[in-house]
Amino acid sequence: MDVTVISPRNHMVFTPLLTSTCVGTVEPRSVAIPIINIQRGLRQPQNVYYCSECIEVHPQDKLLRCRDEDGVEFAVGYDVLAIATGSQGSTFGISGVKEYTHPLRNVADAESIRNSLIANWSKANTPGRDQVDRLRLLHVVVVGGGPTGVEFAGEISDFMNTDLRRIDPERARDMRVTLVEAQELLGSFDTRLREYAARKLHKQGVHLIKGAVKQVEPAQLTLADGQRLPYGLCVWSTGVGPTEFTTALPFARTPRGRVAVNDCLEVLARPDPAANLPPLGPSTPGEAASSPEAEPKDGRLDALVPVPGVYALGDCCANVKNPLPALAQVAEQQGHYLAKRLNQHYAYVRNGTNQPIDVPEAPDVPFVYHHLGSMATVGDRGAVVALGSPEGGRPMSLTGIWGLIAWRSAYLTRLATLRNRIYVALNWTTTLLFGRDVSRW
Repeated sequence: MDVTVISPRNHMVFTPLLTSTCVGTVEPRSVAIPIINIQRGLRQPQNVYYCSECIEVHPQDKLLRCRDEDGVEFAVGYDVLAIATGSQGSTFGISGVKEYTHPLRNVADAESIRNSLIANWSKANTPGRDQVDRLRLLHVVVVGGGPTGVEFAGEISDFMNTDLRRIDPERARDMRVTLVEAQELLGSFDTRLREYAARKLHKQGVHLIKGAVKQVEPAQLTLADGQRLPYGLCVWSTGVGPTEFTTALPFARTPRGRVAVNDCLEVLARPDPAANLPPLGPSTPGEAASSPEAEPKDGRLDALVPVPGVYALGDCCANVKNPLPALAQVAEQQGHYLAKRLNQHYAYVRNGTNQPIDVPEAPDVPFVYHHLGSMATVGDRGAVVALGSPEGGRPMSLTGIWGLIAWRSAYLTRLATLRNRIYVALNWTTTLLFGRDVSRW
């Protein structure tokens, strides 16, 4: 079997440790794992990796149209296509989000946040600067109270209360961190863990505000209740939405714009390929953002059929009957399931001829997700951990230093390569012994 990988990014980002990269707890190279190191089969001559983006899919011809960063276009044929293009940060159509806030999706975003943070710290020390502007520069606003937003707020407050306080105690005391969440902080966790996280963040000086953002301007954001928050750095972490590539695919989509798949991760579409297929359900941006990914009531789902040889997995897709959250563990389990499924259907004789053999068609076993738990650090050597699935009874929960040990142990073992595990372990050790680096480059 020949494998072709097409991606504009030649590495995978280990996102659970991305927030630590923003303040120097972990170095960028420690959380970036080259694709060639993850899938060593790409080093074999029959397999290939193209550092390009796919811009069109033609399922009738089983053809992809691709383009590299220089604008050179080319075509790639396929027998089986697996779409795993992920998602992008959701702005909910709020004015100014794309222009003035920082997303946190990849290493470049983390580096940009770090540079802006250190730059504002330095600018606030300029003689003659207006006090109001100085306080604005030292104010970090985090929008979104999910695991990423909470972990980032915890990392910033820890950085502020330890490393920056050693450099300039007076300036560090003027720094403020505000976390804005429209609903519940860490909504996927149970009440006890949510309350612990809120107390821990508050103790570290993080100001928690429950409210929705109405508008973002270059130096301030406005909440729905009219409150204005001046900021020097605003990090936007309010969930994910479909990419432009996903919404342009000629397949069925859920109300939130994700590619519709069945229980076996096969992509669904109308029988008539020429039909212009709108999303299943509401089509306006506002409705799509708030609509559940459930089976539409108009019965159109019954008319959909699997597209031969096309699968989707991860954040870019959802089963319209049983949608799953956009989590890394969902994508990982789907990847293992799909690989096993394809290996069963495409077995080859190991006799040097690479000729396919006839294998009895195995019954289609649907994908079943097993929730392993949820974790989030909250700074000050603390974390909240919920292990196990709520459906299987009350999950085991940990907080404080034991939660942090569990968090670090789990993610250290989940890193794809030994090299990255050693990198991260050394980063944690040097940060503990010598503090974080505040250099700007």
